[in-house]
Amino acid sequence: MEIIAKPKLDLVFKKIFTDTENTDLLVDFISSVTGISKEDMLNIIIVDNEIIPDAVNKKFSHLDLLLQTPNEQINIEIQVNNYGNFKERALYYWSKIFTMKLNKNDDYSKLQKTISINIIDFNLFENDKPHSSFMVMEKERHEILSDKFRIDFLELKKANKSENKNLKEWLDFLSVTTEEGLDMIEKTTTNPDIICKAVAVVRKMSADEQFLFTVQKREETMLNEKWAINDAKNEGRAEGLKEGEKKGKIEGRIEGKIEGKIEGKIESVNNLLKNNFSLSDALKFIGIDEETYRKYSLS
Repeated sequence: MEIIAKPKLDLVFKKIFTDTENTDLLVDFISSVTGISKEDMLNIIIVDNEIIPDAVNKKFSHLDLLLQTPNEQINIEIQVNNYGNFKERALYYWSKIFTMKLNKNDDYSKLQKTISINIIDFNLFENDKPHSSFMVMEKERHEILSDKFRIDFLELKKANKSENKNLKEWLDFLSVTTEEGLDMIEKTTTNPDIICKAVAVVRKMSADEQFLFTVQKREETMLNEKWAINDAKNEGRAEGLKEGEKKGKIEGRIEGKIEGKIEGKIESVNNLLKNNFSLSDALKFIGIDEETYRKYSLS
């Protein structure tokens, strides 16, 4: 079976949708999720995806894809593994983006509408609908508090239940894992100008041996993280460890599982840099800190 660069992997997803030649794909995808007209996104801009904390003890956030349209900010996150507390994570990211442009003396009216799109490869809600869209409203009158709040979740494992044809095709594309799957998407799409182009982009990436090697390393790291968490949790239950001890065991096993040869990670980072990724993105995807990277890349 021919190996492909899977679109649901964060570094593949980002490479597809940050390429300026693929802006039409990005706009079509967002429109299919949010209902925003493509005409309203003609001047869409990809902006800095790092949220710097306002204090040294606050959490640093690195976003997958942050966009600015004339009328709103849109953040797109893609998550394959379920590490827990994902709803809270989505709320946290939304809140940071909503407030990050407001300066000390600015009027609150300057706060922009902020939409968070979370693509997840696991089931989060107890229904069979793949698309859930949340707003803030009064529970009895159903009066919307503000149209500036919106958080959407796309559950890839429920893609076949989508009633939105265009969105379903995007979910099928993001879920694809084989060349045969790409063939099927091409043959069945009703939006060939967009979806067939997306398929061609993935095939081009898959033909790049260096990039595909890095993708496989990234996927291997994510699988190791998932197995480490599951193993550690199962062992923690079996041994009846105290809560603090169990947390330490989980963290220790995760660290041990994802630990690999530093030289291989350096090579993977360098491959991403050659594919026009920023250093911060490459370090995040490969799972190595900048100090270690610079130390070993210069040795």
